[in-house]
Amino acid sequence: MHKDENNAIRYLMKEMDPSEEMEFEKLMREDENLLIEVESLRATNRKLSVLPSKNPPEQVTQTIADELKQIQAQRKRTSGTLTFYLKRAVAAVFLLTGLSGGFYYYFSNPSMPAEVQSVTTESSDQVEPWVDRNEILRFEDGASAIQTQDVQRDINRSQNRLQLVNDPSSSNSASGILLTGSPN
Repeated sequence: MHKDENNAIRYLMKEMDPSEEMEFEKLMREDENLLIEVESLRATNRKLSVLPSKNPPEQVTQTIADELKQIQAQRKRTSGTLTFYLKRAVAAVFLLTGLSGGFYYYFSNPSMPAEVQSVTTESSDQVEPWVDRNEILRFEDGASAIQTQDVQRDINRSQNRLQLVNDPSSSNSASGILLTGSPN
């Protein structure tokens, strides 16, 4: 047998595409042993094609069909069992993930500090204004020098309009809102 036996069979059965067929014919012209192999296979194929076709005995066909049914039933049982356990495993993973996430969330949140709790529990009718304890206002922008000058001018103008609130409980506040800017 030649090393290209499979290709020779494919060539004889017309299973090669045209480019492979041309390349194989070129190999046959160059290699005399390959040509002999192909011609030998062609003669064998002609002898086999003359033989009459016979149907196998009914008992053999029935035995093969029964074995196939058993194999299919076994595969179906195996896949059903696998699916059963796979569904249970996925549900268990989701359940454990949810529970562990809930416990982590519940125990990782620190309790509120005492001063925050005292502020939130106090109920006062008076509104206290926000006070900048650092007394620093910063504005940073990556804009150009001209835009920066315009912005700085607007900031200075806004700061000049601010008025100091001396009495937060004065009658100037409407519905508990303190206005710290000028009226214009």
